[in-house]
Amino acid sequence: MNRAIPCIPQWDQLRGATLGSAAQVQNPSSTSEDDRDLVVRARDGDDDAFGKIVRTYQRRVYGVAFRMTRRHEVADDIVQDTFIRAHRSLDRFELGRPLAPWLMRIAVNLSINYLNGPTKREQSMYTEDRPDGPWEPQVHEDASREAIESNPVRSLMSAEFARALGKALEKLSPEHRAVFTLKVDEGMPYAEIATTLGISRGTVMSRLFRARGKLKNLLEDYL
Repeated sequence: MNRAIPCIPQWDQLRGATLGSAAQVQNPSSTSEDDRDLVVRARDGDDDAFGKIVRTYQRRVYGVAFRMTRRHEVADDIVQDTFIRAHRSLDRFELGRPLAPWLMRIAVNLSINYLNGPTKREQSMYTEDRPDGPWEPQVHEDASREAIESNPVRSLMSAEFARALGKALEKLSPEHRAVFTLKVDEGMPYAEIATTLGISRGTVMSRLFRARGKLKNLLEDYL
């Protein structure tokens, strides 16, 4: 079935939406039944239904794409491509299955393609002077806002750790970075990561173990 792709808003509009509250972007009460209804309606040509899918999941897709690629402009493109590909493949989506892992899998695959491609190899992905964005690496978990405000030295150390963590993440293979991102940043359970990446649960655990081990070695001066 050939289907015209609905107009997806330009990313400056999408990014503006993601800066709102989480409730505005991703409905915490959204269920598989809600997603199923939206997919069915989108298959029938309801652009509003597909637009709701975009609004529901765009923040998570962008977050994964940025954490994987470390470049805002690349993450922008991956978000656009993810939803375009998803729209083209709606007829092949298995109704009743969770929608999020399917979308995350598309985004992760696009991110891995970028990381393994010639464009990535020709440029440095990490820039020290890049302005902070909403999905920059978070500071060390112990450095609460109150501690940072009351302890400038700790604040400086936390910022330094965040930069070091960003550089260390770039040294992980794309496959290990994907597992680490989905587990640590997205909080996905092992089974969902396995479904998202199309690998076994054991492979997920093995890759996560190796990723954490390498990060521990790279960040030993900060731990």
